[in-house]
Amino acid sequence: MPIYSEFKGRVVAVTGGAQGIGAVTARAFAKQGAAVAVLDIDGAGAKKVADAIVADGGRAVAVHTDVTEELSVGRAIAEVVSGLGGLDVLINCAGGYGRLATVEDMPVEEWDRTIALNLRSVFLVSKEAIPHLKRSKAGRIINVSSISGRQVTVASSPAYGSSKAAVIQLTRFLAQQLGPEGITANAICPITTLTPRVAALRTEAEVERIASLVPLKRLAEPEDHAQAMLFLASDAASYLNGVTLDVNGGRVMM
Repeated sequence: MPIYSEFKGRVVAVTGGAQGIGAVTARAFAKQGAAVAVLDIDGAGAKKVADAIVADGGRAVAVHTDVTEELSVGRAIAEVVSGLGGLDVLINCAGGYGRLATVEDMPVEEWDRTIALNLRSVFLVSKEAIPHLKRSKAGRIINVSSISGRQVTVASSPAYGSSKAAVIQLTRFLAQQLGPEGITANAICPITTLTPRVAALRTEAEVERIASLVPLKRLAEPEDHAQAMLFLASDAASYLNGVTLDVNGGRVMM
């Protein structure tokens, strides 16, 4: 595993950090010496991740946050900065959707909730974080989009896919507007990933079927995405800006 010594002394905030890709990413940055803020609407889950990092000798705080609400986000970023002394890297990992649906049978309220969770959240958290990232010598924004933002499949949510595609475009705007400040903005697009949630929802046969469509013949592990984000946040990626990295084993090639 690569060692990124530059993360020692840097502060990383991870939304959706209580479980899945977010939790693994928070732990990965902590292992590299970063101070980590775990932001999630699941306050108890966020605290569990932060406590485990501290127990391993790292530095972490848990911040209860509703990333779809402006006031909650403002309080959360203020708490991160006051508690950890600044902000260098923002990982917008919070997201998801309720169910598979078609445009015809999706209630407007469900559409709005999904767009808010996946797109509004990235806008709100990034907007609040930008003034603090400008004070960093290595400001980074990394947004988690999805393979669903790259292609349309039958088994999907139109609200989720649309919002994740929009995250890619928002990332480009951030890259263009913040580049002069020395801040880079990039995105990753995960494929279906073997998180505990996915493992609970999918049968073994379904997992095998999805894996068979991937040239590498396996689903992603959360660590695959965490490693991609470590690289994008590192000094080695300082000239990558506005990039969308497809972490999908070759399932979709753009």
